[in-house]
Amino acid sequence: MSNTQPAWAAPLEEHEWSPEPGGFLASIPAEFAAVVEEIEATTGNSNSKGPGRGLKLRRTTDLRLPPPTKWLGRGWLPRRELTVLVGAEGIGKSLLWVLMAMLVTTGRAFPMFNWAKRKPADVVIIVTEDSAAEVEARLRTAGADLNRVHFFCAEDDGSGTPIFTGGKTGDMLLLDALLDDLDDTPALLVVDAWLDTVAGNLNIRDTQQARAALHPWKELASKHDLAVLLVTHTNRMDTVSTRDLMGGTAALRQKARMVLFAARPPLEDGDRQHLWVGPDKANTTGIVDAVKFNVQIEQVRTQTDDDPGTTALLANPQDALMTIGQLLSEWKREEQEADRKPSKTDQAEDAIREYMDGETEPVPSNDLKVHLRKAGYGKTAIEEAMRATGESAPATRGGKWMFTLTKSKTS
Repeated sequence: MSNTQPAWAAPLEEHEWSPEPGGFLASIPAEFAAVVEEIEATTGNSNSKGPGRGLKLRRTTDLRLPPPTKWLGRGWLPRRELTVLVGAEGIGKSLLWVLMAMLVTTGRAFPMFNWAKRKPADVVIIVTEDSAAEVEARLRTAGADLNRVHFFCAEDDGSGTPIFTGGKTGDMLLLDALLDDLDDTPALLVVDAWLDTVAGNLNIRDTQQARAALHPWKELASKHDLAVLLVTHTNRMDTVSTRDLMGGTAALRQKARMVLFAARPPLEDGDRQHLWVGPDKANTTGIVDAVKFNVQIEQVRTQTDDDPGTTALLANPQDALMTIGQLLSEWKREEQEADRKPSKTDQAEDAIREYMDGETEPVPSNDLKVHLRKAGYGKTAIEEAMRATGESAPATRGGKWMFTLTKSKTS
């Protein structure tokens, strides 16, 4: 792999990066900006909307059609396309792309993602929320080949987030050129988190502006045969609709070929944490079941008073046996059930079980009803509770009715 930087990009090492809109190119010398303008003109990447852009009517039979979609993981991560990874903040969704980066850089198979064994390839990452040191620790712990992982950043410590203004200009143009300069074509590009890289003058809640900000990523994916993974957070809506939960902009879902949703059940308890991940939108492929992972904590440095010295990785994948959408609905139902105030019937059922505790034989149904009426339960609640917990029947032909408890609390 060549370490030679293109001559026109060399001034970046000599000038301080500016975080203002415009990104890397905001503070470069005038002679470099002139070169960029020349590249835009010669490569057809100008923002000109005038005539002469090659528009004409073409017969279908004359088109040079793109190849069929190829997948890094069939039904999970397509090449030449945009995939969005969305999930609540702080649940560990970034660990998913770390796992994927390990698979790409080592060439290993991963049957849970329909991921075949293949030749190792490079990965490009843009990280905005975690330090490069933390990302490096996660990648190393997961087993990635670090020589094949490239940070796109302004500083040697991994900081300096690029800013993309929409269109193939500025930092996007630079990224495109640097990808061209690599000896080995990368297979995966990750942007975590995508919204942090969008220029402040773009209103991504405006669908047209959001689509303009996303389109260059689609072009980049197609040109370089990349799987582009854009990471974003969910919003705070109280809903199980993954469409409504996707934060930022509706265009993100519309433009993406795949949407992967990461989640954790709200009622999860215990010391061990888990992460569920599954496709939520898949054009041309069916929605496959989600995968459940353990979030495993690993000691990677000596613990100090200021540093626990730990990082995390995904381990022990299991088929969730349902889609991520079905899981979210099930978790919501369980949450509502846990929050629901017991009805009079529910309370009467508990009173019946308490009354029958220790009884090995049926009890007179009338005695049970008298007990429940004295406890303050009405006729309807008593009848519904008795039907829900057991059955009444005559002990003998024409004899006294007896009640038998047949259903426990958990049945």
